[in-house]
Amino acid sequence: MDEQNKEPENKLRKLPPKPFHFSQGLLGRMDEFFKSEPYRGILDSIDSFFQGSSLKWTSFPVDVYETESEWVVDADLPGVDRQNIHIEMLGDRLRITVIQKEETNANHDAEHYYYHERRMQQSSRTIYLPYTIVKQRTKATFRNGKLQIRGPKYPKTNNTLTIED
Repeated sequence: MDEQNKEPENKLRKLPPKPFHFSQGLLGRMDEFFKSEPYRGILDSIDSFFQGSSLKWTSFPVDVYETESEWVVDADLPGVDRQNIHIEMLGDRLRITVIQKEETNANHDAEHYYYHERRMQQSSRTIYLPYTIVKQRTKATFRNGKLQIRGPKYPKTNNTLTIED
């Protein structure tokens, strides 16, 4: 190869490139970004908005079991009012939805300000049962923050459709 046609050596590449370590590179940069002053104030206000609320849960625990004659679903819903619980039944599925609403009012005449905040949170769980749910025979009770739904064991029906020739 001619000396004249040889590509000039790239002086910027004298050091071998550093291997990219996920934990040191990207995560470290993200930490620096979110700890910097302009963004820290925004994140603090977002955190305080959600931490100041009594609506802290996004899901709720559910226990599903059966006795000799029925299936039982227990859901722990402390602090929830009965009218905020909605139960839907479809075939072998049971959906429990909880909608929590909270309003805060503050009026300080001495400081000359007033605010009114509203927060709403919805959480839902769908439970698949090995039995068909019959609405007329299914009962739900709610006492001391515990929802219990009971129903008789009816075998699942065959919901498949045969294709004709």
